[in-house]
Amino acid sequence: MTKRAAVPSLFTICNLFCGFLSIYYASEGRLVPASWLIVVAGFLDAFDGKIARLFDDGTEEGGFGLHFDSLADVCSFGVAPAVLMLHYFEPLLTIRWLPFLVSFVFLLGGALRLGRFNAHIVDDDAVKPDFIGLPIPVAAATLAGFIVFSEQVWESTREPHVALSLCALLAFLMVSPFDYPSFPRFTFETPRDRFRLALSLGSGIVIISSIDEAFFPVSFIFCLSGAIRWLVHLVTDREVADTS
Repeated sequence: MTKRAAVPSLFTICNLFCGFLSIYYASEGRLVPASWLIVVAGFLDAFDGKIARLFDDGTEEGGFGLHFDSLADVCSFGVAPAVLMLHYFEPLLTIRWLPFLVSFVFLLGGALRLGRFNAHIVDDDAVKPDFIGLPIPVAAATLAGFIVFSEQVWESTREPHVALSLCALLAFLMVSPFDYPSFPRFTFETPRDRFRLALSLGSGIVIISSIDEAFFPVSFIFCLSGAIRWLVHLVTDREVADTS
């Protein structure tokens, strides 16, 4: 590994450390700090690819960065949220196998999502502007945001059935054929770029102004946006076919 390639790998190491520390905190029952560590890992993951392109020295290093990042993502956005949910469910449900099964389904959906993403990069030799299926960092951050919302806003009132449904829904969205926009480019070249950038900045302002209350609703709306876009395209394409 070159010195230039070590810089983005440092972001990935920090991502992995946050996921590992989140598992430790969850095992101690410190669910809110464990949740925020997953969110921090998501921000680190969002920038390591951009840092890698910024420091690109023209060598592929056998795809080391890609594989290392995926292994870190399995820990931080697959195992850590699954363990977090297990400890969230532990005092709530008498059916012991149900939370284990649903948490594993989330982990499985995330692993399949990462596998499909890596396969598309190898096949297409480029990252597409939109993702197919909900990215696993977003799914993990949404699940973590729900824990924060449940603990800080609902306070002592936990909703196990809502959490179970959310886990299953996010697992489905990760393996779904729905398109999700990639991280917005900081450019004003096209109306689409300007809209995405304005929407991202507006969402960021809302979250910063009231992070405990706003983070989960905003991230959940983004998770649903892929299905909504798919339905809109389905209806409009059918209308066009009927009129032609």
